[in-house]
Amino acid sequence: MKKVFELTNKYIIIATPLILFSLFSSIYLIASTRGTGIIQILLIFCILFLMGAAFIAGWGNMVKSAVSEEKSDEPNDIIKQFPSGVGEYFLSSCGVLICAFLFNLVFFICSFAAGMHYIGDIGVSSAEISKAMANQQALKAFLTGLSPAQLIKINMWNVLLLGTMSITSFLLMLYLPAVFFSSKNPFKALYISIRYIFSNKFFKTLGVFLLIFVLNFVISIFLALLSGNVFTNFVMTLINFYFICCVAIGIFYYYYKHFVNQKPGQIIDTVI
Repeated sequence: MKKVFELTNKYIIIATPLILFSLFSSIYLIASTRGTGIIQILLIFCILFLMGAAFIAGWGNMVKSAVSEEKSDEPNDIIKQFPSGVGEYFLSSCGVLICAFLFNLVFFICSFAAGMHYIGDIGVSSAEISKAMANQQALKAFLTGLSPAQLIKINMWNVLLLGTMSITSFLLMLYLPAVFFSSKNPFKALYISIRYIFSNKFFKTLGVFLLIFVLNFVISIFLALLSGNVFTNFVMTLINFYFICCVAIGIFYYYYKHFVNQKPGQIIDTVI
């Protein structure tokens, strides 16, 4: 934990591309809200997909360098790894986004089928749910109008959704480090990452995931509670960006320490 904070503070410049990407993607989405046609929507998602892949490629290469070259005397020079990372890992990052999407899609389809079988339909139309999400008053009125049996089913569906998201997040936790350290092939990297998840370090990896999960939950609560004030919202936003950098460096450092920078005689997956 201490080492992760040291690396994050030393290479705090890695927060710059993250903040800029978040800013530009938000501005782009706001500017693109006028597009309502199918072609326009597909174009918007296509551009966002390419932007996301380019960001993952460049930023991931920066994080990789921060972890593997931790003794560098010029930490700000790590920004030079962003453009080289885009050139080297762009196609791999495109594959990562597609594989991650399909992976989550399969899990959610399976969980939905299991939910319909074991929990059952809530008995509410999608139009009613959309209307209830309009504001807090509408949501309150919607919930008070449900029967006790429907409320129980909603809670069970929420638990199932949270469980599915947690499982998929855990299984994909080592995916990006596997791409940048072990294989540029996104399919092979996915196999390697899941194999490492279920290695003899399973419980250690699970502990790292649970720590991140709890810290993220706490920060999310503070973000929600302090969002009403401009100053506190700004401070919590900066803390959230710092936390994301810590998580990225922490996961890459964990992967590098336990699965790449190993002792002599152990098998190391090489980059393809």
